[in-house]
Amino acid sequence: MFLEVVATSLADIRKINNSKADKIQFCKNLDVNGLTPNIDDILVADQIALKPIDIMIRTSDDNFIFTEYELRKQIQMISMISKLSNINGVVIGALNNESAINETFLEQVNKVRANLKLTFHQAFDQVKDFKQALNILEKHNIDSVLISVSDDLEKSLKDIKELKSGYPKIKFVINFETNQNIKQYIKARDYVHISTSARVDQNLNSEISIENINAFKEK
Repeated sequence: MFLEVVATSLADIRKINNSKADKIQFCKNLDVNGLTPNIDDILVADQIALKPIDIMIRTSDDNFIFTEYELRKQIQMISMISKLSNINGVVIGALNNESAINETFLEQVNKVRANLKLTFHQAFDQVKDFKQALNILEKHNIDSVLISVSDDLEKSLKDIKELKSGYPKIKFVINFETNQNIKQYIKARDYVHISTSARVDQNLNSEISIENINAFKEK
């Protein structure tokens, strides 16, 4: 499997560097599903990451609907990050008041992204129409989508399989934390995202566990 691990500090990044993880997602405030790290930490992350690293771009935890000011801040941040040599991509997600993808925001992102890869984060779970949303994301060259798994595991697996076949250009990254029973169904070619599972005692406030990451990767 391709394993992405969430880091919330520079110390986390240094630890993940020494693990079998394939990729790092860098954010702060994991308790609210991640916000943008401060600029100083992003600049250091650019220097120290030894694996592909994506930066979370999210300025508030208000249901993925942002003010025009917040959206401008996000665009400015993406533009700045695009000039850093070692950053792989950014993790974005903005909706409108109709619980649909904010297409204007994606248009603006594409104007400043340069070579950055784009991942659409858990805002995807909030849209009313998944297929309509994916049509928009595909149109605007989104590379990956973080997708959650519901309590109805059988239905979720069926839905993910259908979405994968319908949108082969998009990588679907399974958010393992939303239903850990999916572990037995993960296949070698799957893209998987973990956060608390990569930490000591699977505790949000604990430090990164290289042992947990490596054990997960080997399953």
